This record gives sequence, structure tokens and C-alpha cells, in this order.
Amino acid sequence: MKAITFFICCIFISLIGISQSTQSKPQKEAVLIVGDRAPAENKARMEELAVILEAHKYKVHRFYSPNNKWVDIKRAALNASFFIYNGHGTTLGLNDGFGGLVINEFISAQRIVDELKFNRNPVVIFQSACGAAGTSEGDPLDIGVKEAALRVAETAKPFLMVGASAYYADNYYGGVNTFLQHFLAGEALGAIYQEIASSWTNIEVNRALNDSALDSDLFLGVSSSGGGKKEIITQVNGKQVKKYEQQEKKYSIAFIGPNALTVNDIVFVAGR
Repeated sequence: MKAITFFICCIFISLIGISQSTQSKPQKEAVLIVGDRAPAENKARMEELAVILEAHKYKVHRFYSPNNKWVDIKRAALNASFFIYNGHGTTLGLNDGFGGLVINEFISAQRIVDELKFNRNPVVIFQSACGAAGTSEGDPLDIGVKEAALRVAETAKPFLMVGASAYYADNYYGGVNTFLQHFLAGEALGAIYQEIASSWTNIEVNRALNDSALDSDLFLGVSSSGGGKKEIITQVNGKQVKKYEQQEKKYSIAFIGPNALTVNDIVFVAGR
């Protein structure tokens, strides 16, 4: 009888242990935002990312225009491991440069610093937003690498200041999809950027960020495509005339973060 009682007690204690272990593992979460006045196809593109995340057991909080109130986004962001934005860029940055969000209202970089809180050091991702990877609509043919890097840093900084682990921006269709698949597979941030950017673009910058307001282990990557001069041949009075036209240079993939960062570093990590 004593042996039976002991056996039952052991089972009961084991069940309690399993229950506590299950309860101590929090739900993985992601916030997906489609900004105000974004093209209709942007929602479809964001849904592609939702499918990827849900396949990896993430609870996805969708804030697609017009249902994208700041108060709701802030609440959902508390325990998010990914914070993904697709929408217009804006020049409401901390130094009057690029930065901020365009949802059902304009959210400045300063409001992000003052009001947004992250418990789990998420990766912040911008998909096809002006300035986020460098290039913006209405730019001259080439804004230059220095300006592109500044725009990336300005857009990312408020999120990094409130606890984001890293920032990634990609303007190519399917680019963020590829990034997520690699990152969720456990690959390191710096290696993913190197692989994706070198496949589609020329890597212009890949160096330490060196911002005293942020962590010292952050790296900055900026890449470009296009540029240079193209030979144009025309006929003038029956003669061939050559001229060279400057081609547009676009900055479309960028990141800021620790090169060695993996998904295991952000999923269940409390705010640092």
C-alpha cells in the first residue's frame, strides 16, 4: 500500500513539474503593421510574413490600416519578438531627419522613445518604407552612401533606444520573407545580411555603428544597386554621337545589430 501511495505521489509531482514547465514558457508573439494610405497589395505582402511566423508558432497581432491605433500597437508590442512595419516613411526623426511611423496618425521618433516599451528585445523590421534602407521616393539620382547610412541609423535609433535587439530594412519584394526564413532557422544576423545583400546588391557599408547612445556591439550595413554611367548613342545629322548618362543608384537593404544575434537571443529574453 505504501508503495502504491509513493508511486501515485511521484506521478502527481511529475505532473505538477510538467505543468509548471509548460506555463513558464511564454507565448512567442509578433506585431505586424500596415500603415495608413499604403497600397492595397501591402496587406497581402504582410500576410505572407504572418504565414511564416504562424508556421513557427508565433501569435501574430495584425494592425492593418485602418485598424492600427497607436494605443493598441503599444500594448501588443510589450511581449513581441518581432515588430514589423510596412508603410510610408516620414521625416519625424530625433534630429528632424527620417524616423517615425505613419499609421492612423503620425508617430514621431520622440514618441516612440517616450511611449513604446519592449519586454523582449525584438527585431524591428521595415518593409519597403521610404528612407528605412536609405532610398526614398523623390530622391536625386544618388543620395550618396553617407546620407543613406544616416537615414538607416535615424530610422532605427528610437527602436534601439527602447530595447530592440536589431533592425532590418528591405525594399525588395520577398526580401523580408527570405530574411525571416533564415533568421527563424537559427542563422546569425550578420551572416544573413551578408548573404542576402551580396546576392542582390553591392555592400557599401558593413562596420561598427559607433553611437554612444546605443550598445557598443551594434554593426551597420548598407547596400546599393545601380549607379554608374550608361553609354547612350544617338544619331545627329547622320553621325553617331555618344554621351554618358548618370544612372539612378538605390539603397535598398540595410541592418543594424549584433552580427552574432540569432532568434534564440530574442524569443524569451527579458528586457536588458
